[in-house]
Amino acid sequence: MSQNHPDRGRRRFLRTGLLGVAAVPLAGGLVTRRASAQDDMPRLSPDDPAAKALSYTHDASTATGNAAFQEGAHCANCQLFTGESGAEWGPCSAFPGKLVNAQGWCSAWVAKS
Repeated sequence: MSQNHPDRGRRRFLRTGLLGVAAVPLAGGLVTRRASAQDDMPRLSPDDPAAKALSYTHDASTATGNAAFQEGAHCANCQLFTGESGAEWGPCSAFPGKLVNAQGWCSAWVAKS
């Protein structure tokens, strides 16, 4: 004879809910760690070999002589820039492990879609 146990479903639901609630503070800690890790990243120097290869500059207005430059282009409106909106410096996938100036520019610039 099989018995129907309606309490099993409720127990499973409560256990899953408690595990989810317990995971929230852990997820918050990961976000905080990411932000502090970003703070520890060095700023990209225009003298860096990768920066030179991509004609990086901290100020997009100085890149107007570059044939690849488009008016209005700067790191903050580039698809490769992953910094927070409004941040002065942020990470860029073209320069892993380094922060770029949001008002900078390089020849890898791609318009955000």
